[in-house]
Amino acid sequence: MSLERVTRRLAGLWLVLVLACVAHNVWYWAVAKRAPVTDMLAMLPRDEQRPLAAEATQALADAGARRISVLIGGGTASDAGRAADAFLKALGDVPARHHVDDAAQNAWLGFYAPARSGLLSASAREQLAQASAAQLADQALAALYQPVGGPRVGAWADDPIGLFGQWLAERGRISRVRVLDGRLMLNDPAASEHSYALVLIELAGSGFEIAAQRALQPKLDAATEAAKQLGAQVITAGVPLFAAAASDQAEREIHTIGLGSLVGIVALTLLAFRSLRPRLLVALSMAVGLTVASSVSLLVFGELHLVTLVFGASLLGVAENYGSNYFSARQGLQASERWAMLARQIPIVSLAMATTVIGYALLALPPFPGLRQIAVFSAVGLMAAFVTVLWWFPLLDGRGRLQPTRFADWLGSRRALWPALGRRGFTILLLLCALLLAWGASRLRVDDDIRQLQSAPTALVAQQREFARLMQAPGLTQFFVVQGRTEQQLLEREEALTARLRGLQVEAQAVSDWLPSLRRQREDAALASRRAAELQPLLSERLGQPVVLAEASRAELEPKVWLASPVSEPVRAQWLGPLGRPDAHFTSVVLLKNAEAPETREALAALQLEGVSRVDKVGEVSQLLGRYRLMMSAVLALGFVLTWAALAWRFGRRAWRALAPTALACALTVALLAIGGQVLQLFHILPLLILLGLGVDYGIFLLEQPGRRETQPFLSVTLAAASTLLSFGLLALSGTPALRAFGLTLLIGVFLAWLLTPFFMPHD
Repeated sequence: MSLERVTRRLAGLWLVLVLACVAHNVWYWAVAKRAPVTDMLAMLPRDEQRPLAAEATQALADAGARRISVLIGGGTASDAGRAADAFLKALGDVPARHHVDDAAQNAWLGFYAPARSGLLSASAREQLAQASAAQLADQALAALYQPVGGPRVGAWADDPIGLFGQWLAERGRISRVRVLDGRLMLNDPAASEHSYALVLIELAGSGFEIAAQRALQPKLDAATEAAKQLGAQVITAGVPLFAAAASDQAEREIHTIGLGSLVGIVALTLLAFRSLRPRLLVALSMAVGLTVASSVSLLVFGELHLVTLVFGASLLGVAENYGSNYFSARQGLQASERWAMLARQIPIVSLAMATTVIGYALLALPPFPGLRQIAVFSAVGLMAAFVTVLWWFPLLDGRGRLQPTRFADWLGSRRALWPALGRRGFTILLLLCALLLAWGASRLRVDDDIRQLQSAPTALVAQQREFARLMQAPGLTQFFVVQGRTEQQLLEREEALTARLRGLQVEAQAVSDWLPSLRRQREDAALASRRAAELQPLLSERLGQPVVLAEASRAELEPKVWLASPVSEPVRAQWLGPLGRPDAHFTSVVLLKNAEAPETREALAALQLEGVSRVDKVGEVSQLLGRYRLMMSAVLALGFVLTWAALAWRFGRRAWRALAPTALACALTVALLAIGGQVLQLFHILPLLILLGLGVDYGIFLLEQPGRRETQPFLSVTLAAASTLLSFGLLALSGTPALRAFGLTLLIGVFLAWLLTPFFMPHD
């Protein structure tokens, strides 16, 4: 069967598949109205050696994904209250909470009061254990005669020492927020005369939904302006704000990179081929590549991340290579000659495609969800564009002769400008490269700190930091995960941990602060009852009349009832339960305050308790990035071996000529990045895998026709390199550090590979 007949049949099958992908994309984006994922945490690796830490981190992130917290004020409490009212009025129908009525406050007391006998603060427990009966009697009488001297709930005879009031006061110190005239308020710890009103906004859906972000933002802006008109300061914080910023940034970059690539590639194609048909067909191949890549990625992963789509916009420049190569080879040929030309081109282009796909496929090796998605999207998109060129172009590129253009002839003839290096010239070239590599090695710095990938707007980060300072809330980057076979064992282990932390002078926020274990409740109730029995005759003697103290309550706090009550709201997110697995151990998280000092971190790392594990997300993810930087460096070496094997199958002993320029370009790229002050990290290594595939393509095309007077191969290589520089090079302008590192590395590497490859070709 002739090549033409086979191609026509395959083209029909490919059309059916492409139309199915088009329908799938229309349904997903237009009918189902799904949106890309904007959660940057989804791009980070899950530590496969510590799945519990990953699950706990995700659970904490999910708990805060729908809340925006706003502090309004900076002046007096009354001024802050008026500004908060103006803010809420302008916010409209957005669910928000700022006022706390008397019923809600009484509900808290009503929940805990029945179990008050088993609720002791740490200081009260120590006092009851160590103080004499006479000392306790003195304290009880002082409380009787000076009732406003300390916190008290209920009658004096119910709690003569004020144990329950002390427990409530200790709970109150956990948060800086107070209820003042029915409002949630706090004072600046650095300037107590500055008061702020706290407004909590709860989104109906996920904070990562673009539609929810866009619906909320105008209302939030209007509310902020209303408060500022009254002279108030407005400080906002929350995951949805960062998600919205990431979404806006990614969408801007899709337009910038995609439009920049498209305009540059269109201009190159028109200059090279002067005809609109090649441009339209090349655009068709890129569109098919992106459409098929989107469908396959959605089927594999169930969703697409915005970063994948930004990276996909840069894929246009690579996918364009196959179409440009086809029309470069087609120039000067009659329509009847295209099948013979295609037969000659298939082995060469297939090898080039395979080496490029190898580079993208290697991105899928590390357990980065985002990188795996990018790898699948890119590899599938390139193969789809390649198949489109192979099966559709011969049927759609017209019937006449494709006339060479003056620009194409001029560009292809530039190959002759590269001198044929003899042994001495080649030695000088390698010596210069060695000097550059040595300079780069002396400047090389490596840092895998995950904070280098922070890309949120400066103003947003500053507000988040100011909010954290005012609230003095615990951080989420370092915490302890506690597990127990039962709910009570979990609470007991939390209590053992918080006791150790107090010994280290580390503040902690734990569920057991609000829900003591049954063992702790019973021990505290027994201690309080025993000391009350010792205290009663002394009080009767000193007061000169019988004193009857209230009997200890038998009520106890249970997790199920506590979790269902509003009183659990402050720390409910820290109770993770079995993490979605009914047979799993119960799990909770203990958060830390002011534990960032190096000596404190060392002490926390050395702390060992059964069922307790420390999570340091910044340190762990940074270590993970470092580990995979080393691993991907080894994978890059493996990629060169695999690529050399593929080249040797086609070129035999000459294979090194196609591979060596890219290897040298990779090394020089790292050296130039170091000389330029870049700190090397994983996202500088990963693009070298892409460079491996792209750079070797240049060697393949030139080695197939190595003559210095051959214009078609160099025209194809130069158009391919220029298109890649326009697409990946624009990534260097990205506001996302990972993409910027990707783009800058490929910008330098692709240019060097294009520049060096002609030097390694055989002489005429």
